[in-house]
Amino acid sequence: MKQFVKRLACGVLAIVTMGTIVGCSREEPSVTTNSDRAPVGYKAIAAMNASAAEKADRSVRTMSQEDKIGQLMCIGLEGTTFDESQKELVRKYRVGGIVLDNDNMESKEQVRAFTKGIRDTANTSSLMPPFIAMNRERMQYRPSLMLPWTDPKLLSKQGLDAVSSLAMRTAIEMRDLGFNLNLGVMVNTHSFYSYTSDVDRAARIGETITKRYAANRVFTGYQYFPGGADYTVPGMKLDASKASLMDDDGRVFAQLIDATRDEHPMIMVNAVKVPSIDANHPVSLSKPIITDWLRNELGFDGVVMTDDIEVGAAVAGISIEDYAVRTINAGSDMVILCKHAKHIKAVHDALTQAVENGTISEARLDESVRRIMLMKFSNDR
Repeated sequence: MKQFVKRLACGVLAIVTMGTIVGCSREEPSVTTNSDRAPVGYKAIAAMNASAAEKADRSVRTMSQEDKIGQLMCIGLEGTTFDESQKELVRKYRVGGIVLDNDNMESKEQVRAFTKGIRDTANTSSLMPPFIAMNRERMQYRPSLMLPWTDPKLLSKQGLDAVSSLAMRTAIEMRDLGFNLNLGVMVNTHSFYSYTSDVDRAARIGETITKRYAANRVFTGYQYFPGGADYTVPGMKLDASKASLMDDDGRVFAQLIDATRDEHPMIMVNAVKVPSIDANHPVSLSKPIITDWLRNELGFDGVVMTDDIEVGAAVAGISIEDYAVRTINAGSDMVILCKHAKHIKAVHDALTQAVENGTISEARLDESVRRIMLMKFSNDR
């Protein structure tokens, strides 16, 4: 009898307890309705059984404004060691990318230590892993550090198999040194660095390089949209119509956009003017060129990156802060800033203020961040 009473009492208590829990859930439904907006770290999202697109969407929903703004910045660093001052820059501004150049590189061991320091800092500081980039085609040749530079026109004449072989070896070399992005893949047909003056062949070469890089977990950055001249000279005017450009380098980009969607390449824009399309702005500040043409007409929904905005701003005669805000609103997703800590702070502050006062809308910010995160989650490079 005592056992029966004891069990009955326990049953009543359980029913009362369940009723209390159900009652609480009815009174506070908000506990679960916004669960998908709860902060979730990069590692947790990366480990989800979901597509890269779903992971990117989840990241955008849960990231802080500070993290989002940081993703828009790809910065240079000084020196050959990743010291405490460098770590503080990365932690403080939560940058989306870091680009190293000749001045940062001395030996394989030193470069590996530098890039490992970047990755470790992001990992231990709960940051989104940054792109770690170089312009491989413009690096000074150092036998102890990397493969010898090959003249692109000579390589083109050797055929696509030769292009593919070198791209594979270059990608393996870059991964070994700790890089995951080559910003310097020249697909224009009129530059000193061009592979060929043939439009269709240039597109096939760019596609070959991109796919070989992707197979070895390295991203590609194409230079420069929309091409049509020696596009490496900021401030020059390109006297060409859109139609003529689409018969030239514009067609290279159109073919590459269709052929390499799954590899998620970037496209870099420079600071020349194309008066026939936008008489008032260089390409990097031109919504008619970046958003209307590159995105809406050609269908590119990947990451658009500027060249060094310190150079672009000087040529345009405006501040780097204004340049950064205006290029994002024109349709760019990331800005490159070289090495100066005070400029990095100034641009970060300007982007933050622009988001807070509505000059850059929340929707526009999220568009760029989603593109960046989609790249980072694709193949987890």
